[in-house]
Amino acid sequence: MVSISSNVSNNNRTSSVRNKAVAVGAGVVGAGIGMAMPCMTLKDSFTIQSQTGIDSAKKFMQMLMPEVETFESASKNAKAILEETGLGAKGVKFSPVDKTTEGMRTLEGVIDANMTSKNSVAQRLKKVYTQMFGEGANAAYFTNSKDVVVNKNSLYSSVYHELGHAKNANGNFFTKSLQKARNITPFGVSLVAPVVLAVGLFHKVDKNKPQEEKGKLEKTLDFVSNNAGKLTLASYVPMLAEEGLASFNGINMAKKYLSPDQLGKLKGNYLKAWGTYAATAGLVAGGVALGIKVANVIKDKCSAKQTA
Repeated sequence: MVSISSNVSNNNRTSSVRNKAVAVGAGVVGAGIGMAMPCMTLKDSFTIQSQTGIDSAKKFMQMLMPEVETFESASKNAKAILEETGLGAKGVKFSPVDKTTEGMRTLEGVIDANMTSKNSVAQRLKKVYTQMFGEGANAAYFTNSKDVVVNKNSLYSSVYHELGHAKNANGNFFTKSLQKARNITPFGVSLVAPVVLAVGLFHKVDKNKPQEEKGKLEKTLDFVSNNAGKLTLASYVPMLAEEGLASFNGINMAKKYLSPDQLGKLKGNYLKAWGTYAATAGLVAGGVALGIKVANVIKDKCSAKQTA
């Protein structure tokens, strides 16, 4: 005859195994939701596109930021701004590129100067950057070599924004710190997101336990778990602020060289571009919060069934 204590022990073991399985399953679902957007963003950052893909990306960027002047005008203005602001004296260079032999040589030289690592990830990224900037699907300020890179045939009106980045990187302590602080979101992916997501998925907030009975660690974990989405969003503040300041600086530098109509269009372009960064931040933060919420709902429903 099986004793009652044995039955209770077996039931407890079964319940424990079931609870662990539910927790793991809920964690997997929550992690999948929470990390979907970061994984997609990283994939885009490291994917070498087909010609069709790169053409689509270029068309989207051109639609987002239509030119407000000719390349010759933008080039002349950029060189004048470098001299006028003293950025040129600080080593900042205007480095336009295209798909000609000379243009690609310039581009590859800039990328090599900013990528000292020779590992496979760096080499992959180098190929992506060469394709992206060579085709005119993006523009950038490279901090190590101090090069403002725009394509001669596409997105060259973004040169003022990139000069704004150069001003931030070569400005006062605050602007330099702001640009360095955005490293917490490399390639648009928050380094905070996976940490707070993990805490939210695997730390159980005991709502019935009085606060005075909780230690500092438990209170901290509770706070992170309850505010994971907000903390993720907060990690994007340096990037959003630095991007906004770069556009603000760029527009101020462009005032002397563009007509009111051109300047108005430039402001609209830069605002739309900033909106894409804000949208990414919102989607990543929202995904983290949703992932934790879905995981908790799954665990709560399973727990309710067991006690019913």
